[in-house]
Amino acid sequence: MEKLSFFLFLLIGGNFLLVVTCYQNGQVTPSCINMIPNHGVSAQTTLAPYNITASKNTYSPGEKITVTLQGSDVFEGFLLQARTAGGTAAVGTFTITNATISQGLDCNGPNSAVSHKSSTGLTNIQATWVAPSSSAGDLEFRATFVKSKLTFWVQVKSSQVTFNTTAFGSSSSSFNPNIMLHLPLILFVSGILMCYN
Repeated sequence: MEKLSFFLFLLIGGNFLLVVTCYQNGQVTPSCINMIPNHGVSAQTTLAPYNITASKNTYSPGEKITVTLQGSDVFEGFLLQARTAGGTAAVGTFTITNATISQGLDCNGPNSAVSHKSSTGLTNIQATWVAPSSSAGDLEFRATFVKSKLTFWVQVKSSQVTFNTTAFGSSSSSFNPNIMLHLPLILFVSGILMCYN
């Protein structure tokens, strides 16, 4: 009977240990939608001591934006995505700028999110986001910051990044090749006008 009790203690204790220490390697794809780490406790509701900044406040299809996560406190883990404002799905892709401490995740396609690779403490990290080939509308970057296993903030938001519609408007100053068809007529009329002046 003592052996059975000891076995049950190890089984329950081992499962508890797995829940508490899960995702130290940053493989947090089960958290893609709600961005909540599976740490067995609720997220903090106070203002996060971390922020997200983007190198640009507008984007065009295929454009690259450097996204910086930083804070006054060290964070052990993070999950970063770009989402349409108010949306729930990751958009665009990330290019990993430091593969020793961060990695791409498949949250809505390959490298649609980026996370930590270990629980090494960070105060600053950057990733390069590549916009999709068509407009995703206005968007924001969102991140979950894990200060410790029991202390984390979920879906901290950046300022909005708006889609640059002017980059795709028609330009009145662009060259029209059809004008070459009318060039002889234009020169003829110009010559007549010069003769009468």
